[in-house]
Amino acid sequence: MPGPTFITTDRLELRPPEESDIPFLQKGVNHPEVRRYISAFEGPYDKERYRDELWARETDGDGTTLLAVPKTGAFADEPVGSVSLAPVIQRDGYANFGVWFHPKAWGNGYALEASAHLLEYAFRERRLHRVSATAMTPNEASQRLCERLGFVHEGTAREAQFADGAYVDVERYGLLRDEWEGAEAVVETDP
Repeated sequence: MPGPTFITTDRLELRPPEESDIPFLQKGVNHPEVRRYISAFEGPYDKERYRDELWARETDGDGTTLLAVPKTGAFADEPVGSVSLAPVIQRDGYANFGVWFHPKAWGNGYALEASAHLLEYAFRERRLHRVSATAMTPNEASQRLCERLGFVHEGTAREAQFADGAYVDVERYGLLRDEWEGAEAVVETDP
């Protein structure tokens, strides 16, 4: 049975992952369309390898990882993706933002809604000053998500990561607390 909901949105419950979520998480990080542009997901991961290498990263430390679970519809009560702030460096008021969703749930606006509410938590509850994000240049969907969330493009790291058999550029983004307009503003203005 899942633990308590951490954040509730109009359509989603965002909650910490539990041991029973490992099969979903393991399948997600192994999905070729998910791990294609996330260099930390060096697969394939079986359940044991996932538990040994990634589970501690998601559940320990000062970061926040939340699973997005739709309340209704085709995916009701099952996780469809993950949003995270990690690492969080409280002294500097800083966190890095990460997100991935299973392709079966793409196109429903879940990533935008979950991400907006996680950023609201980062700035309002954690009192962070800055959140950063990166996206490999070929990953246009992640770049669009960052821009829709209000992140400012801060630069390009040329050929910084290896994906699909080639070195690719990485786009770097940043969002400051005084630039954040709030989760509702982001979700309400979604085209």
